[in-house]
Amino acid sequence: MTVRDLYQEAILNDFYSLQLLIRFLVYEKKSVKLEDHHGRLEFFLQEKFQSKMNEYLIKYEVEND
Repeated sequence: MTVRDLYQEAILNDFYSLQLLIRFLVYEKKSVKLEDHHGRLEFFLQEKFQSKMNEYLIKYEVEND
């Protein structure tokens, strides 16, 4: 499954946080591509990054709303 597939599933199932994370990593940080394997996201979901990632996502959401 690609990141694109996962993003489409997130849209279908209304997983807003996952949609936001994927958009942030693909379009803002450019650290993930839609064609990448979905496992690529696991790095960014590590507990040690959770606090900072939440800050980034809140800021991204406000700026791109």
